[in-house]
Amino acid sequence: ETLDYLDNLYQKERFTEQGDALTFESEVDRVYLDSSNMVAVLDHEKKRTFVIRKEGLPDVVVWNPWEKKSKSIVDFGDEEYKQMLCVDGAAVGKPITLKPGEEWTGRLELSVVPST
Repeated sequence: ETLDYLDNLYQKERFTEQGDALTFESEVDRVYLDSSNMVAVLDHEKKRTFVIRKEGLPDVVVWNPWEKKSKSIVDFGDEEYKQMLCVDGAAVGKPITLKPGEEWTGRLELSVVPST
C-alpha cells in the first residue's frame, strides 16, 4: 500500500499503489520502487504462500501478460496466463553501475509455505 511503481503499460509513468494487495484481472507490467525485502504471493486455490526474500535489489517487478499478449508469445499456451505470475527482484529505479574492478552482490530466495 502506498508504494510507488512504474507502469510499463503507460510509458513507465509513475503511480502510487492504492490497495494493500494486487489481484489480476488484466495485463500487469509494473516495477515497484524501493519495495520491502520480503514479498509474499498468496495462492488461495492451493493454500500456499510464496515468500520472496531479496537483498541488493531495491525494486520488485510484477508481470502477467494476460490473454491478448499471451497469444503472441510463441512458447506460451493460450490459457497459461491464468497460472503464471512473474515476481522478481530488480534494480530499475536506481540501476547498478559498476566501474572496472568493482563488485556487486544481489540475492533472491524463494520459499513456499502452507497458508490457510
